[in-house]
Amino acid sequence: MLIALDIGNSHVRIGVAYGDEIQFVASIATDERMTKEQYACQIREVLQLYNVNTSKIKGAVLCSVVPAVTTAVQQAINMLTGIMPLNVASGLKTGLKIKMDQPRALGSDLVANAVFALKNKNLPCIVVDMGTVTTFTVLDENGTLIGTAIASGVKSSMDTLRHVGAQLPAIRMEVPKNGILGRNTVDAMKSGTIFGAAAMVDGMIDRISDELGQKPYVLLCGGTGEFLAPYIKNDIVCDPNVTLKGLIDIWNKNQKG
Repeated sequence: MLIALDIGNSHVRIGVAYGDEIQFVASIATDERMTKEQYACQIREVLQLYNVNTSKIKGAVLCSVVPAVTTAVQQAINMLTGIMPLNVASGLKTGLKIKMDQPRALGSDLVANAVFALKNKNLPCIVVDMGTVTTFTVLDENGTLIGTAIASGVKSSMDTLRHVGAQLPAIRMEVPKNGILGRNTVDAMKSGTIFGAAAMVDGMIDRISDELGQKPYVLLCGGTGEFLAPYIKNDIVCDPNVTLKGLIDIWNKNQKG
């Protein structure tokens, strides 16, 4: 049994797998103030909720975009299982060829996404990861990671609207009742946020396709990916567990023997 953790800016996603098959995925809030003991308690409660005996966990792997939280989560897993998780960083076997100015600076979550895309063998490929930020990771027809793009995430855009507009209210992430043209301030904000994010993704896919000279396979993942998927016009495949599946593959590649 393997535990994989994707430490994002808003949430830590936890996946437990038997072999390559993920049995369940859960999440807890990312909080830089929490200690290793607090993370251990929260992760233990998640595992107990899904009837996972920690003594059966034989491997652990994680990626993180929040360095201040990484060590606490690693130590929490070590407290629970006796295993120090493999942290996706430079020096690990990934099977990836990376054509970037600074390959070592590439986010470990983007590395995991690309590893899964390469294993998936549908190339060229764009992995669109919609979380606190929205990222586009591109593999060419040979499976080489040739570049990335980063944009604001949906929830970040919603928060920005509320803070820069003194008279604008907080809104929920939901589609407005009357289509794209809002008839009140709240619906107008929802429209601009939701349909605007979908249009941005479509526009980026089209521009990346032009640069590649062919239409790529598009994988959509991330915390808001499933919600946005129906409003994206390009052909996409939505898989919320791309990052976790990439982590599992990286762990497998780095086992001896």
